[in-house]
Amino acid sequence: MTLKGQKNHYNVKFLKGYGHSISIKNSKIILKDNHDPFSEPEIESWPVKNMPYEKIVMQGKGYISTEALSQLSENNRNVILLDNQGKPITFCNGMMDSLTATKYRMAQYDTFRDESKCQYLRQQIIQAKKESQLKLLKLIGSDITELPDTEHLSAKVYWSEFSKFIPEKYGFSSRNQSQIRNSKNNATDIINALLNYGYSVLAGEISKFVCGFGLDPYFGFMHRSHTGFQPLVYDLIEPFRWLVDYTVYEIARDSNSRKQIKLKEYSYTKDGTVVLEYSLIKRFLEVLERQFAKERKYDFRHGKKTKDGLKSVQEITVAKILVQDLVEFCL
Repeated sequence: MTLKGQKNHYNVKFLKGYGHSISIKNSKIILKDNHDPFSEPEIESWPVKNMPYEKIVMQGKGYISTEALSQLSENNRNVILLDNQGKPITFCNGMMDSLTATKYRMAQYDTFRDESKCQYLRQQIIQAKKESQLKLLKLIGSDITELPDTEHLSAKVYWSEFSKFIPEKYGFSSRNQSQIRNSKNNATDIINALLNYGYSVLAGEISKFVCGFGLDPYFGFMHRSHTGFQPLVYDLIEPFRWLVDYTVYEIARDSNSRKQIKLKEYSYTKDGTVVLEYSLIKRFLEVLERQFAKERKYDFRHGKKTKDGLKSVQEITVAKILVQDLVEFCL
């Protein structure tokens, strides 16, 4: 991570290890990273408004003070708590508290009860997901130009094709944990493990936007019966999973020896579950953050546009626009 006082290239901070923490001292946020038990902990101190990190990912046995959590929420900083397999335990986001938020949420509930509107939204989500998957396959060099209509078969074809572009040494053949909720089915190879981490951070971003607009993350339109995670977040994450998939593809095939996945950076438990080392998770999340920050042309109604009527926006900003479009549809 870039040192204090220098230009920071990542806005994600990964904290891991026994005793890592987020606290307040002298009106500053104190970030304590203790991933190496044999070394002194790394400690950063920031005025919360000047802190370069928009999101903080915590894993392992640590703590966050209520005062620090309050300050981070008030300043729109996202805290993501993961289990030891990289899957989400909870997201800590600021909530919108206004009459506008109440109006949005009531419109969401009305839409949830309207089967025709739910069906329309489900079709839009599935179509957007398939388009993003085809975009990713084209990007990595696949010849596939069409996916099956049914979601199950579409996912099967997609992952089968994606696995062809992952080096065989990583033992990846398909997605063995397609959901981002907690499950007994933990990742059994390095690629699935990285996908777990990536989807969790992406879900944290979507959750921040959903809560920021005042929507109820537990009322979705496609996965309304999904009880293990926030259904609306699970809906809205679908068209953006390709950002994680492409990041995993990049890090698995990186020609730079310093950035490649190293054998010492992961190991296996007795039951075959893969465990990732701190440096690999940190490096992966930083590459993913760069992927979120990449810009592309998009039909955005606000701000200055180019001659073709489009505007350059970050990939993760497109996700925020999608949530805003959902709000307007519900209204």
